[in-house]
Amino acid sequence: MSAPSTNVEKQERRHKPVLTMLRGLIVVAALMLAGFLAWQVTKADDPAAAGYSAPGVGD
Repeated sequence: MSAPSTNVEKQERRHKPVLTMLRGLIVVAALMLAGFLAWQVTKADDPAAAGYSAPGVGD
């Protein structure tokens, strides 16, 4: 069953703060994901930098 009279404009006005907040949260989450990915890409890939050294050939 649907509501007998639905005023879409009135409901849009009432929900505007919540929708704005959700859009903001999505933007923040996207920025955090982009920052995390950038950090992962730019961190050192050199195993020796992490204190690990591979054993030599004769070891």
